[in-house]
This record gives sequence, C-alpha cells and structure tokens, in this order.
Amino acid sequence: MTDDPGAASGVKLDYPLEYEFKIMGLAGDDFAEHARRLVERVAGAAPPERVRVRASAAGKYHAVSVVTVLASEEQRRAVYLALHEDARVVYYL
Repeated sequence: MTDDPGAASGVKLDYPLEYEFKIMGLAGDDFAEHARRLVERVAGAAPPERVRVRASAAGKYHAVSVVTVLASEEQRRAVYLALHEDARVVYYL
C-alpha cells in the first residue's frame, strides 16, 4: 500500500462508473457485511447481491468484492481511506 490509500494507478476513470473494491480480512461470519457497509457508508448503495466472498485456501481470510457506482474520484479515494483506517481490513485493492 502507498501513503495515499486511493492513489490512482495512472489510468483516467470516467465517472459515474461501476467500481469493484477488493477487501481482505480475517474470516468471520460478519466480515463480508462489514466490508459492504464500509463501502456503502461512503459511496451510498452497495447492494448485498453485488458482494462476492472467497475464503483463502486455509480458511483464515476472506476476500470480499464489493461493486458499487461511484460518482467521482473524490468518492473513490474516500472509500479507500475508510478501508485504510479500518482495523478489520488486512489488505485492499
């Protein structure tokens, strides 16, 4: 991770757009919902049906993909900042 959690990769994004956040954390019954709510708190709608969960090979971690519609680059960066600051989030893309 960089010092700027939402740093752009040099690709210009055209908003509004559908965007997928990939969020990893310790496996738990509620981690997927926790990750979804983190995104929803900043971006607005993050419907449960747009969330996918995969367990790691050993089952210790969950990789959660949350798809939402973003209105701006500022909103995308704000979601990444929220993920960066959350103690339950181990890694994010």
